[in-house]
Amino acid sequence: MERKFAVVQWIEGEDSGKFSDVKTDAIRSYDDSKMDQDGNPISPYSAFIEWRHGKKPKGGWPHYKGDVLFVSGTRFENTCKLNSLLEEVERPQLTKRVSVAPSKYRGESDDSTDIETEPKKVKKSKVRADPAEDFLKTYGPGQPHSVDNHDLRKTLVELKQEVKDLKEENTKWKEMVLQDVPGLLYGMKKIMDSITPPKTTTPRLTLQGTPRSTSSSGPTPVKSPSSRLSTATSASPPIPSPTVSQSSKVEIHPGTGVMIDKIAWAYALNSNSATVFVRHLLTAVFPLEILLVSNLRGTKRSGGDTRLPLDKNKLDAIYSATLERFPGTPLSSIGTTINAKITELRSKSKTSTPHS
Repeated sequence: MERKFAVVQWIEGEDSGKFSDVKTDAIRSYDDSKMDQDGNPISPYSAFIEWRHGKKPKGGWPHYKGDVLFVSGTRFENTCKLNSLLEEVERPQLTKRVSVAPSKYRGESDDSTDIETEPKKVKKSKVRADPAEDFLKTYGPGQPHSVDNHDLRKTLVELKQEVKDLKEENTKWKEMVLQDVPGLLYGMKKIMDSITPPKTTTPRLTLQGTPRSTSSSGPTPVKSPSSRLSTATSASPPIPSPTVSQSSKVEIHPGTGVMIDKIAWAYALNSNSATVFVRHLLTAVFPLEILLVSNLRGTKRSGGDTRLPLDKNKLDAIYSATLERFPGTPLSSIGTTINAKITELRSKSKTSTPHS
């Protein structure tokens, strides 16, 4: 085993006369052949040793002369040897009785007495912990390293921050669920209730002489005008009663044959104003490419683009559904909303931002 640790006693420098635990690479031109198998010097071995104290100077560590007293392959053996040398040095010296001349040789005026001199006070050093025990506590098995403790503290801080972030995110989701989702679910429930076929066979509200569904077969019962009026005014608040054409389609107003997706119809019913309701129905009924080249009634300009009128049957369906959902809405307000939505879509299309 390579002997990397040494105990030295300084001859020069600030620590002159003191012992130190150093590495053999700090000894200039260290020669291991001058030490026996037990680590003791064969003959007095002096060398220049790096005095590594405090911050390393720019020019390197200073070198002072010292005696190499012991070398070993482990720091534990080195620490034990250093501890034994310190105990020998700190052992108190024995005091001696000062000799006093016999009284017959003293003069009459000599009042000195034969007393024991005060023993020399030995300066007690502070209680020193055993370096070997310190070494075992630091590097022995079962003792966590200080670096591990630092990593654990860092991990704990990160986990606390992550928990805090998750709580904030959870609060945001909870607020969104409590505020936005109930309205959407309420609208969806109304749609599902309105399109679910009844268990008993009952006549449904239709316009006389107009087919209700593009895929229905067989004759369709027709109600009298008075019964249709009582059925339309019985609901509060008024909600359009779409009829089923396909499993994923809904007729926005009975007898018009204008179909849209169930999801689009649910969004429209969740609107809190006639303006929002019309905007949803417009983009659900007409394709975007039709809206970009059309307006409500169509226009012809000598120096500009010609706008095509929108399909009258689909427009009538939007008007009827809006008046049924929001009674008393001015027809001019519905038309203005349609043209405003088309203008908005045309403006966004120029910036290559699709919107529906």
